Formats: sequence, structure tokens, C-alpha cells
Amino acid sequence: MLRKRFKSTIGIYGYLVPTIIGLILFNAGAIVASFVLSFYKYDVITPAKWIGLDNYRWVLNSKLFWTAVNNTFKFAAGYIPLSVFLALGLAILVNERIKGVGLFRTIFYLPVVTSMVGVSMVFAWLFNPYYGLVNYVLGLFKITGPAWLSSPQWAMPAVILVSVWKTVGYYMVIYLAALQNISPELYEAAQIDGANRWAQIRHITIPVVSSTTFFVVIMCTMSSLKIFEQVYVMTQGGPANSTVTVNLLIYRNAFEYLRMGRATSMAYFLFAAIMIVTCIQFLGQRWWVHYE
Repeated sequence: MLRKRFKSTIGIYGYLVPTIIGLILFNAGAIVASFVLSFYKYDVITPAKWIGLDNYRWVLNSKLFWTAVNNTFKFAAGYIPLSVFLALGLAILVNERIKGVGLFRTIFYLPVVTSMVGVSMVFAWLFNPYYGLVNYVLGLFKITGPAWLSSPQWAMPAVILVSVWKTVGYYMVIYLAALQNISPELYEAAQIDGANRWAQIRHITIPVVSSTTFFVVIMCTMSSLKIFEQVYVMTQGGPANSTVTVNLLIYRNAFEYLRMGRATSMAYFLFAAIMIVTCIQFLGQRWWVHYE
């Protein structure tokens, strides 16, 4: 038995060898190099100069960095719940066996395969306060649309809406796979007991797919803390730094200001934040995630 188990384990890890080799060759070296670089002052042009923890001290004392951290968590606070609830709702709708449901599944998933840069450019036009389609539609209902991307109050909500629209189809497909694995007998028993549709969703669907919800929340968290493309294209961090994020700040320091040491030190702060948040989520899953 031990020999069979050993052979089985070797076979399983054998499939991971190409991925492990790729990670070591193309990622491990860059990770180590960036960590070492975070202790240097390096502008690409002149030789690197050792400065110890000065980059990390600068990051901790930078008001702009903490503004970026605050904006990043604001984005996550809006993006994660909207994505989870909307993805689950869409999955429940397209899980119904009705004519043409495959077309709706395709329509909801289409934004996922489009370019974030292209989507951001289109929505930048849609949110234009003067000739954008969004404010035009609001005007038909006698509602005065805000300045959206030119307003410190509305720029971040606009970015959140674009991000949710772009990615919710991906999470919908994940939920759809989980819903199709739920035994129909559970719903039949609930119907016999007199449970309506909402009661079935609340007491059967949501608890059964809680493990899938946990996975979606983890993915949304990592995605939201690494937001970059839509902010860079739509607002460039403005207005008044209301949408500047950690990733945008890393990009600017690395490729616009050529402050590679500061950029890598901020990248490691972001890495630490993602690790801490993910660990907290894993510790908290015992109270609400139900595994079969």
C-alpha cells in the first residue's frame, strides 16, 4: 500500500514539474532580484547604491502611499461584494432550463474575454459628463448625471462599476458549475415542505455553494488589491489622487520616475497586505464555509 501511494504521489507531482520549472526560471529569479533591489537606490541609468531600509522608511512616511492604500481598500470594499452577489444572482438566473439560456450565458461572459484597456477606453467615453451615454440616459429620466471621472466623489464608483462589469461573467461561470452540482432532491424536498423560491435560495443554495463563494472572495480580493489598468486608462489616479492605487504608484515610481528601489519596496508592502488579508479569510472560513 505504501509503495502504491508513493507511486501515486510521484505521478501527481510529476504533472506539476513543468509548472514548477517555469516558475523557477521566470519568476523566482525576478522575485529574489526585486527583494534585493528594494534595499538599493537604483534609477536604471547609474549604478545601484545600497541604502538599507531607507526605501521602506520612505514608503511608511509617504502620505501619497497611504492615500493609495486607502483608495485600494475602498475599491476592494465596493468591488468584492458587488461581484460576489451579482455573480451569484446571474448564475441562478442562467441556471434555469429555459429556451435561449445559452445565449444569455454567452452575453454575460463576453466582457471577460475583452481587453481591460479597450473596455476602460469605451467606458471613459460613456462616463463623459457632457456627451457620454450614461448621463444622456439619466437625462431621459430627468436625473442630472454627475461629472463621474472628473469628480473625486464619483470617480472611484465609476471605476468599480467598470471592473465589476468586466469580470462578473467569470465568477458567474464558477458559480454556475457549483449550482449544477447541487442535488435536485434538496429543492424537491423543500418544495414539498412549502418553501418558496427565496427560502430555497437562502437555506439551500447559499449554504451549499459557500465553498465556491469563499473561492470567489479570495479571487476578487487578490484582483481588487492589484487594480491597475482601468485606473491608468480612465483617471490616471485623479482627480486629486482620489483613484490613485498602490499598483499605479508602483508603476509610476518604477517606469516614470525610475525609482526602482522605492517601487519594489511598495510592491512588497502590497504583497504583505495580500498575504495578511488572505490568511485572515482562511482563518475566518470555519464560521461560514460548509464543505460536503
